Amino acid sequence: MVSRKLYTSLFVTVLFLIIFLLKDRFTVALYQDEFHYLPTAVLFSHEILPSIDLLKSYNELNTPVPFILGGWIVHAFGGNIQYLRLLTFTTSFLLLMLFIWNSPDRSKRFWLCLAGLMAFPNYYLCSVYYYTDIFALFFVLAGIIAYLKRMHLGGLLLFVAAVSCRQYMLAFPAAIVAYEFCNVFRSSSNVRDFTNRLLMEKVWIYYAIAVLSIIPWFLLWKGPAPAEVMAQQHYDSDKLVKYNFGYVMYACVCLAVYYVIPEVILTGKIKYFASYPRRHPRLFVLLLLFTVVIVVIFPAKQAHNPYFTWPYLGYIDQFMMTIGISGLIKQLCFGLLMLLTLMRFISPEFNLAGWMMVLNTLLLGKAQLSWDKYSLPVIMALWFLTMFDAHWSLSEKEAVTKPVTIK
Repeated sequence: MVSRKLYTSLFVTVLFLIIFLLKDRFTVALYQDEFHYLPTAVLFSHEILPSIDLLKSYNELNTPVPFILGGWIVHAFGGNIQYLRLLTFTTSFLLLMLFIWNSPDRSKRFWLCLAGLMAFPNYYLCSVYYYTDIFALFFVLAGIIAYLKRMHLGGLLLFVAAVSCRQYMLAFPAAIVAYEFCNVFRSSSNVRDFTNRLLMEKVWIYYAIAVLSIIPWFLLWKGPAPAEVMAQQHYDSDKLVKYNFGYVMYACVCLAVYYVIPEVILTGKIKYFASYPRRHPRLFVLLLLFTVVIVVIFPAKQAHNPYFTWPYLGYIDQFMMTIGISGLIKQLCFGLLMLLTLMRFISPEFNLAGWMMVLNTLLLGKAQLSWDKYSLPVIMALWFLTMFDAHWSLSEKEAVTKPVTIK
């Protein structure tokens, strides 16, 4: 409905104006990561198109598009943090406009999904300060929309831009590739037929190229980020060979708290979880065993080093510790929430949302630390896909052989 989208857009516009005024027009003091993001933007402002030397040596862990954009703003208006915050604030507003105007006209879950995105604690923080996350979020959402509209060249370019904002955004085009492969596999009679169909249905190639766009950055840095800053933040070569299943568990906890539980409560789909062991008994046992192994052998613990000294895994962990839930009891609570998330998304028929959840969560096992904010991109994508019945797997009819198309 155009009227619903128009009224919602007007509401968001007023809300953003109020926030702008309440934040003193973004003139407040620098906040946390802005202390090093601002100098990086100033560094990039000296070169409209950054040189190879600059791209090799800039002092940040994530890929440089947010700093290139910030450098253009600094070059045009000066190094006042206010202008950089306006850049992120405007990008956040445009992201919400994408979310609103590309929603289905008659989705009953529209308000739930929009509120779910905006209520995520870090969405506000990433919107009112010069943080890099909002740029990655914008390109990811635009890329998903391009895919659903079958505008695959645009999807390729947008996901390349997303990966060039944050390395772990590659999970989204990778999820599309996996989803397309599964759809072809389901409709194939044998291996030869599967191969022929893959060669004929070439949608996946666009998104595979987007995944591979991470390779030039690896070659440039000889690793996942500039070596000097990796050493400063104790994300060194010894750690790169390790995988942290505890971070995977906490990522599942974040999905449970910020997406699964609100979705179930507000849509009344609790019976899905009650019937899951009966419908998928073998899969349920495997998920349960996997969860028990992680709780017992790989409990979730935060990284602790001279660079990062905050003791909590994130806001949820901090809340539990504050109310006295710690030790084994906390890990058991994490395990239950993880199992809830796994049951919500993993079934014999994966849809696009399921692939995005799995690949994002697995990729976070390679993060340098645990943080609620790292789950924001996939939660944004999940809330968006929740508005489309074809990608909403909380039902007995989970199998989807063709993606929904936004008209």
